[in-house]
Amino acid sequence: ASTEIKMVMHGNPFPSIVTTESNGRLGNQLSAYAALQYFQEVHGMYGVMGSWQINMLADVFGKENLKVTTFNVDVPPQFSLNWEMVASPSQSVWELNSNFLDNMEEYRHNKFINIGLYPHYLFLYKDILDQLRDHLVFKPHVTNLVNNGFEKIRSENKNEKEMMFVGVHCRLTDYGNHLKAVSGASLVDHHYFDRAFDIYRARYNNATTQVVFLVMSDDPQWIKENLGKYEDVRFGINFRKGMVTEMDMIAFDLCLLGSCNHSIITYGTFGTWGALFAGGDVIAPTGTNPGAKTEDDLIWEKAAMDGWLYLDVRDVNNIQEVTYTPPVPPTNSSTRIVQKDA
Repeated sequence: ASTEIKMVMHGNPFPSIVTTESNGRLGNQLSAYAALQYFQEVHGMYGVMGSWQINMLADVFGKENLKVTTFNVDVPPQFSLNWEMVASPSQSVWELNSNFLDNMEEYRHNKFINIGLYPHYLFLYKDILDQLRDHLVFKPHVTNLVNNGFEKIRSENKNEKEMMFVGVHCRLTDYGNHLKAVSGASLVDHHYFDRAFDIYRARYNNATTQVVFLVMSDDPQWIKENLGKYEDVRFGINFRKGMVTEMDMIAFDLCLLGSCNHSIITYGTFGTWGALFAGGDVIAPTGTNPGAKTEDDLIWEKAAMDGWLYLDVRDVNNIQEVTYTPPVPPTNSSTRIVQKDA
């Protein structure tokens, strides 16, 4: 149900209300929700979203566990309500203003705050990922379908090794146009996945453990033609065919990725959230624009996530490994790149 916020002019301070007009699909709404929850949990503000945003999340997770609510604001007629915008687009991403970040105490009360159109502030909400995973719970029937898929793969295992599942999100089709327009970047090809697969095999294949790659994509034909040559690759579409309704397709895909042990992602918020739900090692591409940082580069570099490895794909015949680590002492504004030979 909506929460009605009324301004009562009796002089007492109220927790600042923080919102976003994020208008994207599920991955964008998850990022918006996570950012609002961060300000609510860490700084005592009150996060609110529009009903259509909440409904998109509720279709996947159910409304009962969500900690950010919908809202209606009722103010006395002699007052007007002004949302203070504390973010602005910088390059291809939205950035919070330094005045807001550096003076958070001044913003904790008596303000109505808009944190931007695309609040992909992973560098902040990475600190509350455990709490987010606790209450962003997939609907039981979707979880059961995903578990059935895992059990089917395990039942086909003839060597009795423990299976280590790596979720692979391969975004293709229309996203190439978006990448080119927003970041001047190009889609990765099979060389990226070949290298990422080899890294995970070297890390985890042993006498008792077998890596299995579970690949999800909006272009099933491409992944089967380019990745189907490997015996340790399975395709998520095979486990939802005839089992998952159209309404649950997105939830199933995200739940499958998020239920794996580790992740390989390409670009965009959907794959990123699959990796965040999974919580293990992550491999992601960089260098998709040889001359500049992309939207994802900027978000991931600033967050400097533990256990994330980036593959520089500018030269597909000599892919380099890159890691981002926070400077010492840590700040929100920069990272340094540590590069090592392949």
